[in-house]
Amino acid sequence: MNIPELTVLAMVALFALGFVMIIVGGVGFMRSNPTLMGGQHRLSHAIVFAAAAFMFVAGIGVHFTGSSNTAFLKGQMQRASQCELASEATHPDARGGNSGVISRHVVACMQTAGYDWNDRTARCQDAPVATNGYCYEPAAWFNRVVTTAQLVFD
Repeated sequence: MNIPELTVLAMVALFALGFVMIIVGGVGFMRSNPTLMGGQHRLSHAIVFAAAAFMFVAGIGVHFTGSSNTAFLKGQMQRASQCELASEATHPDARGGNSGVISRHVVACMQTAGYDWNDRTARCQDAPVATNGYCYEPAAWFNRVVTTAQLVFD
């Protein structure tokens, strides 16, 4: 079993565990069926309910930030490579030159794909060129948040 399959399996297990804990904790907390929860104290029910909610949110977090499950950061890098390839295919005579034609074409291609140029990021400062996928950020706010979270763990 390879790592991406293991990540998906862990995400599904956490999601299911969180869902079951929320149901059990919620039912026990509301005292609809006190036998589901061993303790008779409301505090213990609240703790179980809070733990279940945390597990549920953690499972969803694994799903949305797991680099093998989504195409946020990896998709961004792949798109930068595709734009570079398209630019070089469109302007074969500009390869290796200093005209900037390929760079402008890559930036325009990335903008069309929904990414904005941002050369102020730490990873871009190492190589601030148009073909560096780290020099872009998604224009959509949700994609930007997830990509930023993935960059923390990358």
